[in-house]
Amino acid sequence: MPFFYQQNINETAHLAIWSIQEPASFFETDVQLAVPIANEERRTQHLAVRLLFKLMMPEADMSQLVMADNGKPYLVGLPFHFSFSHCKGYAACAVDDQKPVGIDIEIIHPRIAKVAHKFLNEQEKSMLEGLDEQTQLNQMAFLWAAKEAMYKQHEQLGIDFAKDFNILELTNGDRGTVSAEILHKGLNASVALDYHFGADYICVTCYRLLFL
Repeated sequence: MPFFYQQNINETAHLAIWSIQEPASFFETDVQLAVPIANEERRTQHLAVRLLFKLMMPEADMSQLVMADNGKPYLVGLPFHFSFSHCKGYAACAVDDQKPVGIDIEIIHPRIAKVAHKFLNEQEKSMLEGLDEQTQLNQMAFLWAAKEAMYKQHEQLGIDFAKDFNILELTNGDRGTVSAEILHKGLNASVALDYHFGADYICVTCYRLLFL
């Protein structure tokens, strides 16, 4: 089911989500992995996101796709920016014609609460106080996906998710945009976080880096 969800984020960036219902063999007729993945589910996810990108950007030569040291995919000489993400049942891709972009998609699951202390700062913890259990879980999933997207957009190693990334507001509704800050190695930058809640997932795209 290609293009389960599509959205123009702004004048230069757009995203698409694939609901993965096909086996790996379906994708392998069009795309291949440079490094074999034994696990069937993970291999299918990696293949699905590559086919999704190929459909979004048919001019891209997928044989030239390589991974940077920070795990971000890129194509040598390609005049636009892109980002991949995948989770159980979904693949997501964001493309920006002008600026670095990061995307993350996550299944909303209670286990995220067990690791929240690793990525939330005190300000973000205080924003979660007083929320009912399901709303708190949704917001924790958003904060995690947001920081993953920020990491991909920032393209730097040595990031402390709790200290270096600061989300300034929680979500309001199933779709919208909130503000965040990157405070890393003397950099003070403002980013926009476009979010979209699905039936069982949260997808966040980080874009429009502004230096202050």
